[in-house]
Amino acid sequence: MVILRKIIHWLSNICYLLIVVYAIVCSPMILGYKPLVVLSGSMEPAFPVGSIIYYSKVDPSELKVGDVITFRPNGGENMVTHRIHSIQDNKFETKGDANSAVDPVLLEYQDIVGKDLEVCVPYLGYYVRFINQHLYVIVVVVIILVSEFLLSNRSSETLDINNNSEKGGKENES
Repeated sequence: MVILRKIIHWLSNICYLLIVVYAIVCSPMILGYKPLVVLSGSMEPAFPVGSIIYYSKVDPSELKVGDVITFRPNGGENMVTHRIHSIQDNKFETKGDANSAVDPVLLEYQDIVGKDLEVCVPYLGYYVRFINQHLYVIVVVVIILVSEFLLSNRSSETLDINNNSEKGGKENES
């Protein structure tokens, strides 16, 4: 039982660390910045694959050539992050830094999800994507943390019982 308790304690510490990392990744959301995982190399070397980047909604008047924006091409579900290459008649032409050609479709403002901070946290996107795609991991974490809680309470109850019996025995002797 002692070995099991140590293993669960070790696993629970890892779970706490993973929870803290995930919370840190999501904390900019408080300030209105949404995290996004980089899935392609079109913006390398600025944003390597597997990185986390952050974007926020901006007014169209704030956008200028050279800004990195996240958008939904043709109003679709997938999001793309590229740099504004040119602005023509309130339409935005974009291009990935690693791409040789500009994107084929001009964007309307309503296609733009937000402007990127140009802050990138390398490799952390792999972790966030894994957690988001494998929600059973959350169940495993909860089971480990509940087990840690129950085992730690059980061991303190055992200690209390042992301490009370020792006190009881000493009181009877006098």
